Amino acid sequence: MTLDQTTARVKISYIIEEEFRYRKGAKQGDGLSTTLFIIALHMTTQGIDKRGTIINKTSQICAYAET
Repeated sequence: MTLDQTTARVKISYIIEEEFRYRKGAKQGDGLSTTLFIIALHMTTQGIDKRGTIINKTSQICAYAET
């Protein structure tokens, strides 16, 4: 329902394309879009082996341990 009558335009190399309607997804800035992003990120990272991982502010260093 939040996307009812929603339109958008695409700009490519200073050329603005024709307006089109879309009905899927969530608007940027919508509270639901943040929640859906967090859920998708959580599901994506569940399969990653985090053992031996050191996270720094600027980089991630992975040390793989033999099991």
